[in-house]
Amino acid sequence: MPRVASGLNRNRDAPVNLAIIPQVNQRPKPTLPPFLLACLAAIPLIAGEWDPKMEPPLGLSFPLMATNDRVAVSQDILISTEKVLPAGTVLRTIFRPATIGEAEKKNRRGVDENSYSREIPKATTKGLMTDTERKMLERAYQVVWTDPIEFRRALEVATPANLRLVLEPPPGVNPPPLETPDFPDGLCIVGSDGSLRVLSVLKEGRGEKSGFRGGDTLLEMAGQPVSTGLQEFAEHYRKEREAAAKKREPLRFKVRRSSGETETLVLRIPPAWNSALEE
Repeated sequence: MPRVASGLNRNRDAPVNLAIIPQVNQRPKPTLPPFLLACLAAIPLIAGEWDPKMEPPLGLSFPLMATNDRVAVSQDILISTEKVLPAGTVLRTIFRPATIGEAEKKNRRGVDENSYSREIPKATTKGLMTDTERKMLERAYQVVWTDPIEFRRALEVATPANLRLVLEPPPGVNPPPLETPDFPDGLCIVGSDGSLRVLSVLKEGRGEKSGFRGGDTLLEMAGQPVSTGLQEFAEHYRKEREAAAKKREPLRFKVRRSSGETETLVLRIPPAWNSALEE
């Protein structure tokens, strides 16, 4: 019997509006001498502050809802150019691969058995991961998260490249399906209300360097209107991206900002390795 992760009490069947989550590490009003305040302010920097990898943070932007005592996707979302999660897809749990901490590299012991849901890894030793990751995957399969807020907290501290999403399988199917998000060029794109929007952008990724922002609505790609269907967009995106790589040309997008203004963005695609041979 799967274990259910604890969460906050609420009506599980009602969609959850989580557009705003209280910020952490809020400091009280100054009541100490300036020197002590400066020392206290430096402590979080030394210990390591929360550093979201996407903007806005993936934990805030990821489209989630509660349905039938389960966490589910509230909008179609493109997790890779090959995969679209339709609205209503139930997300059974979330975890990340097993890792070994910096202090544990010297004696090669003490694998972080709880890393699938909480702590941020400091280092990875590839040779020790196969058996450990398998065991941790089995543990993750036994946990069912029912609270979108807890789910979001895990997303907040996770590196997108290390995310593993376990989907709720159909009756009789075992093991549950496993998906690894690979947001195209660091862009988390969703489809809703007949349009495609960028929810979140990976920091220092190709999309951010091209000027994409969370809240952008995609209007055109390569001079053509984008498809309103996320699957059709993904197929068109792959073709245009491959063509741009072969021609060694950028891929141009027209977007509408959340302010209502329209802008043209240039996404620079790495050239294809075989392009020089084809010329």
